[in-house]
Amino acid sequence: MDLCYTLSIMSLGLLILVFAHHMFDKMPHRAPHFLLETLAATGIGEMDRISHLPESIVHHILSFLKNTPAELVRMSVLSKSWFHLSASFPCLYFNIRYFITRESFFKYVEYTTSRFCHQNLIANRLFLVATVREHAELDIVNRCLEKVLKNGVRELAIYITNSKYRLPNILLSVSVLKTLVILGCELPSSLMLDAVRFKSLIKLSLVSVPIDDEVIKHLTTSCPLLQEFEIDSCSGLKRVCVYGHQNLQSVYIQCNTAVERIDIEAPNLSSLTIINWDGIGAPQMNLASCKKLTTVSYFGHLLPDSNGFTNFVSNFPFVENLYLAINYKCKNVKLSSHSLRTFMLHSVCDLEEIEFNTPNLALFGYPCNYGSLWPMVRRSTHLKACMQCYPDDGTDALWFLKLRLFLDKKNGFKVLNLYIQAKHSQARFFDHSFREAKGD
Repeated sequence: MDLCYTLSIMSLGLLILVFAHHMFDKMPHRAPHFLLETLAATGIGEMDRISHLPESIVHHILSFLKNTPAELVRMSVLSKSWFHLSASFPCLYFNIRYFITRESFFKYVEYTTSRFCHQNLIANRLFLVATVREHAELDIVNRCLEKVLKNGVRELAIYITNSKYRLPNILLSVSVLKTLVILGCELPSSLMLDAVRFKSLIKLSLVSVPIDDEVIKHLTTSCPLLQEFEIDSCSGLKRVCVYGHQNLQSVYIQCNTAVERIDIEAPNLSSLTIINWDGIGAPQMNLASCKKLTTVSYFGHLLPDSNGFTNFVSNFPFVENLYLAINYKCKNVKLSSHSLRTFMLHSVCDLEEIEFNTPNLALFGYPCNYGSLWPMVRRSTHLKACMQCYPDDGTDALWFLKLRLFLDKKNGFKVLNLYIQAKHSQARFFDHSFREAKGD
């Protein structure tokens, strides 16, 4: 088939798909007839050129849908063959929130997976969100998961609520799996006994999954291509140890309980995020081999003594972007780094307590709320050194005096762009307060 012809039909199919979606929303009783009349008027319905599109292109068009029953009904009016092709559509999306009754949801899950797996195809994606209340529902979930996993799946995201659902052991043998997201489920019972064949896994995300230190070590060792690793609110974890990973680039750790130590050996690790609100300070860290670790984000507590901040920053000798949100008033914030270029600080510490020895610092952000922290980084494209302040409603002449004391220090700023964001109603007051602080 001619490439230009195929692309033009594909574009037309997408336009009609959007139009059909709109018509069903506005006039559900009239949409099918109106659409068919439109197709006939253009000659498309008579020739049915859409039905002759290659299966791969039809699947690409279908990928824009949520793949819910309602969407499939809307799509089926476009072509005689499209509804049948949906049986081989490799993206399986099951979310109980889109269904009125539990019975209809589980019937749809069982019917769709059986229809797809009957063709012995590998699924590109399986997304399952469900609540399991009865034994029959649990049996359906188990059967459907095992069917899909037996054939193979490249992306798996599963969230089972209201039940301590344990994933089937067959999951460990899915060698084509590239992305695995588990939320609220228990890992397979044979995890520590059988070989884990995640030889293609690139991203692993565990949320509210009961794990321990040995499970983390065993899992990560079994994923030689792992690039992204996320642990979020997982109970039972005391240490995070990841060794010998050449491809690991990003690690995200959020703890509800105290994590005592983080050991990572990954020469290509570039980003580390730690969220730790346990109140006992940052965990001990060994990241000496992570020489490409340039972006570090930490939200939580540091030791309240004067060395807590300095000791924490010393864990990252190559850091270029440092984002800290600390829940208490820091004292003597001393920062020395020749690699640091961006430093964002959320804390109640006073500006006169901050001292820099950062000759290459390009951006220092001192926000007073979490919401302003990330937007400042995204908007900053300045080549010269820049300081951005987001003072709160209590800003007065004393605040500006502290700002002036901070700027009087030798903080390494040769040229500094200073930005202070304030409410419009405060602008005149700020200007007056700044003049008072200067003694004008």
